[in-house]
Amino acid sequence: MPDASGPDASGPAQSDQFAQMVDDRASEGQFRIDRRMYDDEAVFEAEMERIFEATWMYVAHESQIPNAGDYIWTEVGRQPVIINRLDDGSVSGVINACSHRGALLTANRQGNARVLVCRYHGWTFKSSGECIRIKDEAAGFPNGVDKSCYNLTPVPRVESYKGFIFACLNPDAPTLTEHLAETRPFIDMLADQSPEGMEVLPGSAAYVVDCNWKLQVENGVDGYHVGVVHRNFAQTVRRRNEINGASGMKLTENARFDPGAVETACYDLGNGHNIIWSDRGAPEAAPLYEAKDKVLPEVGQEKWDWMVGRGRNLLLYPNLFLMDQSSTQIRIIQPLSASSTEVRVYCIAPKGESVQARTARLNKFRDFFLTSGLATPDDSVALEDTQAGVGGRLAKWSPFERGQATEIKGPDAHARLLNINPVASNTPWDLETIFVGQYRRWAELMAART
Repeated sequence: MPDASGPDASGPAQSDQFAQMVDDRASEGQFRIDRRMYDDEAVFEAEMERIFEATWMYVAHESQIPNAGDYIWTEVGRQPVIINRLDDGSVSGVINACSHRGALLTANRQGNARVLVCRYHGWTFKSSGECIRIKDEAAGFPNGVDKSCYNLTPVPRVESYKGFIFACLNPDAPTLTEHLAETRPFIDMLADQSPEGMEVLPGSAAYVVDCNWKLQVENGVDGYHVGVVHRNFAQTVRRRNEINGASGMKLTENARFDPGAVETACYDLGNGHNIIWSDRGAPEAAPLYEAKDKVLPEVGQEKWDWMVGRGRNLLLYPNLFLMDQSSTQIRIIQPLSASSTEVRVYCIAPKGESVQARTARLNKFRDFFLTSGLATPDDSVALEDTQAGVGGRLAKWSPFERGQATEIKGPDAHARLLNINPVASNTPWDLETIFVGQYRRWAELMAART
């Protein structure tokens, strides 16, 4: 019989147990987490309810639904949702479930539909969710039919920031602006790379890794593993550059893989968000570099230096990475179970860039970010090894203490140049300052009573 104080208890006792999984004594030089949070299904169920279905989730980019009727089917936590462009040009969302029996209204991940027709019984709805047809409605309803009673369930909140669309199932959550906190200047560094805007390029990739979602979220901003896990990538592209005599955009810039070669840092941006960045050893290798004459006057020298001179991995907690390194990536984290996570990746690019820049961007995207590339398979193996290891219950704790001695409260000199105000800063980028903020946010959300 389960211990009533264990993680599968319910109510306040369960919330207290979750809180105890984060041993936060940073003032004493200790911050660690209980490894049960990586593989306990009761923890996972609570995370779906208290994190993924209670705060803002990234769902799509506006360039993926440019026209009236365009839609994306995705998930917010465990809830299937349709995010679509309405006739008036606004972006909205409905639960992807017919109001009659709950059948999916579309099985396609992306498409265009000015009306949504249930494939089970033929009920029909406007893209806004209004019920406009019930098949054989005159048969059997005792007092006629008020179709408005059968409108689709709306997603309570759908908002966009610089083209990035977020949804929230909790009508009482803080505003999107409050949620994004100090991430906005870094989102701007991606969104402002073309006066014409950004676009998600055709095609995507999705893969499943047998690990907990939090391991994926850690990995995307973990500079510590780079020199170990990605040695093969660094050695391969270095040799390829030499053989081909690569220069300009054909060069794969990899200074970040050489410890101490360039300046790096990490910031805790609040609300679980964080970023790691590194100077580029060869900024001219960035596909954006060609747009200097067009973009620099619009954004100013300091912001331009950040945009083209520094590679950045930005985590928008809990489900989105915006990565601007050798190429540019949207990476979406979708938990499947306590020990399984789906990852969806898209290449995002400035509208109007040259054929040469677009070709370089896609080549570099394939190099590093796809499962056929030189980096993602190595990350996946490392994460699956970790998932297997956290099952060793006698080894209970994972420490996040590296960097406490050098942490700066607030911004460093680089952040101050752009009036960015992190909760904490540290250098180099491989320290664990950012994970302290991440797991404090986890504990805060998991403490919510339902």
